Amino acid sequence: MRVDRSNPRGVLRRYYLFRAMAAVGFISPIFALFVLRGLSYPEYGTLSAVYSLVLVGGEIPTGYLGDRVGRRDTLVASKVAMALSLLGFLVVDSFASYVVVYVVWGLGMALTSGTGAAWLYETLREGLGEDQFTTVRGKGNAIARWSAAVTTIIGAVLYGLDPTYPFVAAGVLMLAGAAVVATLPRTVAFDADSESAAGGRAEGPDDPAAREALGLLRDRLLRPPLRSFVLFVALLFGVVGAGNGYIQPAAVAVVGDLSFDSVPVVGGLTAAVTSGGGFLGIGERLELSAAAGLGPLYASFAAVAAAISYCAGAVESRLGLRRTLVVVSLVVAGTFAVPLAVPIAAAGTFYVSQSVQHLLRPMVQQYVNDRTGDAGRATVLSAVSMGFGLARTPFVVLAGFAAGARGPVFAFPALAALLVATLLPLAVFGSPLPRSDSSETTPGGTPQ
Repeated sequence: MRVDRSNPRGVLRRYYLFRAMAAVGFISPIFALFVLRGLSYPEYGTLSAVYSLVLVGGEIPTGYLGDRVGRRDTLVASKVAMALSLLGFLVVDSFASYVVVYVVWGLGMALTSGTGAAWLYETLREGLGEDQFTTVRGKGNAIARWSAAVTTIIGAVLYGLDPTYPFVAAGVLMLAGAAVVATLPRTVAFDADSESAAGGRAEGPDDPAAREALGLLRDRLLRPPLRSFVLFVALLFGVVGAGNGYIQPAAVAVVGDLSFDSVPVVGGLTAAVTSGGGFLGIGERLELSAAAGLGPLYASFAAVAAAISYCAGAVESRLGLRRTLVVVSLVVAGTFAVPLAVPIAAAGTFYVSQSVQHLLRPMVQQYVNDRTGDAGRATVLSAVSMGFGLARTPFVVLAGFAAGARGPVFAFPALAALLVATLLPLAVFGSPLPRSDSSETTPGGTPQ
């Protein structure tokens, strides 16, 4: 498809539309309810492990695919795969069928993680300038979060009409998003005007062989300045990612302790989660009550994250990445520790946990992009995402033991302790925090 590159603002508008249509808020408040209708908790946990393995294992191969066949076309494939997975939930009838849709979903997520950032960075460089990456990415994430806030409320309502309706809505929206992606321009290296007659694809810098791609990862990620920086961010993201998994049980525990059963939404959520020891075996009325309670809660998370993500560029301009990382790390450690003494303060912890990645990820991707040449850009970004996923594993295990021993609220102070224990030595001995932009250069030697 031919795309007019002379109007970069028009391209950005389509990019923002794509981000709005990439949200899966329809299923956010009811996903666990739906899956646990026919599966046990061990089976549900196994599916989560399958998804994580597919996502982590697929990061580098799918990033390499983006470097070989093109950023935009890989993004289209990603959205189609995710749509097929969402619609697949309409016909699942066994654990094996759930495994299939989880695998397809994991592959779809892996296809977009590094490729999306690589496409945006290179497209901006060809038009508005790559220095706008953090701002544009942050606004795009904000739009996605606002879309999620709206679709989360709608999804809870649709679930009350029919449990499959949220998946239909999410799948259709994802397919529409794939159509929008198809109208975005390819980056120059993959544009039709530069295709080679022999190979049928662009001859450009983004054509590393598999062996060269592995060497690229070794040269870029296992050496300064990215080595310790990526490790630092991975540990921070690992803590908040693990914490996000315990928001719902911790919220229920806090609400139960405060005896808020008379509050319509919260009381309904508490009854739904605690009655019968979990979601299994509860009646339809309690199940719908849980969905109604989770809709507003997760919508509020999305709204706050949207506002924070929208300001990512302004925060980076004012504080710089180094100071932002320091401040955010201290805030996470503090807010995660506070519920140990003041359980009601967990409410603030939930919002911090949900928002950190939406603030930092555009800045982190800008930093990595600036220090990664065109060759294998998506491969490097996908490898960074894989590192983030791997770092989450030990934190999830610790949080599980802590929650089992002292309750779900205690998972957050335990994560705070592990965060301090891992980040402090790294900050002292590893020099992970970026220096001033003027003192660093890209791989090509261009001052930043």
